[in-house]
Amino acid sequence: MKTLIQSLLVMIMALTTATASAQKHSPASSVSDDAWLEYEAEYPRSPLCGEDEVTLWSCATGKRIYSLCSSQLLSRTSGYMQYRASRHGEVVFTYPLEKKPPAGSFSYTLFGNGDASVEFVNEGYVYTLFDPLRDGSFLFVSPPDSAEKGSLIKCPPNQTLQVNYTMALMYDSGVWEHDD
Repeated sequence: MKTLIQSLLVMIMALTTATASAQKHSPASSVSDDAWLEYEAEYPRSPLCGEDEVTLWSCATGKRIYSLCSSQLLSRTSGYMQYRASRHGEVVFTYPLEKKPPAGSFSYTLFGNGDASVEFVNEGYVYTLFDPLRDGSFLFVSPPDSAEKGSLIKCPPNQTLQVNYTMALMYDSGVWEHDD
């Protein structure tokens, strides 16, 4: 009986060690068309994003809509991500203007408490799309002059910046420089 227990303990320790070493601290596996089909239902559509695009984040407030749209597949050399803002249904701001891979244009952060954000800078203004895990989202725009007050736009909850597909897109495209 003692030998059987010892054998079981050795096997459990071996499995635990193998499992722990096999688990890396990294985002979900690289995205593919199959992955998009698995996660598509978790992304509410925005009228600012095309039918063939992913609405990564969106905020509708009165007569304005703010959205982060991307191609379904992203890498460091292909696909694109764009932030778009509209007023009365007309797109009035797009960043970046051209559809290009997002590395160098956007920065993604996943916080230890589950909150996530995407940030970009345009003409000195810092735009932060913040998606708390347990509260409403918001957009914060900081002006280039730190003496000026920034703009805070409160939004309904999104929880789309924390979806595994989003994290994989951000990682694959070079927007999330994740330490393994």
